Amino acid sequence: MDESDGGGRISSKANKVNITACSGLNYVGELGRRAVIKVCDETREDVTELISIGGFGKAYMYNDTTVLKHGVKPIKKHKTIAVDGCTLNCATEMLKFMGVPPVESIQVIGIVKGETSRRVSNITEEEVDLVREKIEAAVDRLLEEATSG
Repeated sequence: MDESDGGGRISSKANKVNITACSGLNYVGELGRRAVIKVCDETREDVTELISIGGFGKAYMYNDTTVLKHGVKPIKKHKTIAVDGCTLNCATEMLKFMGVPPVESIQVIGIVKGETSRRVSNITEEEVDLVREKIEAAVDRLLEEATSG
């Protein structure tokens, strides 16, 4: 049964949203991952699943049919959001390649202002929170659609 958590968010055991993040080692990739982890571990932990797609790349490289056949099944149970660092959209493209196209793709480079080629050590909590808020809005919208449809 769905119910509000008191903060206006919908909480549900049955409805969850998968989130995967860019694995780029640059500023926007790391910023996206930090925001995704914050959403999945802190602010929407009861309604999100953090999906790592790195292992699937290896499975495709070595044609590991067990992983390819059974590993994607749990991901297909819920809608998925891809958080891409830049315009290459690697997370989105990998999900499509796996047969699990995301229902929404969020590009970090379009959210943050200013120079994005800075050192990863310069990422601020304000930037993480800005990206986190975009992800949370997408999660909340997808959960609302699932409960109203």
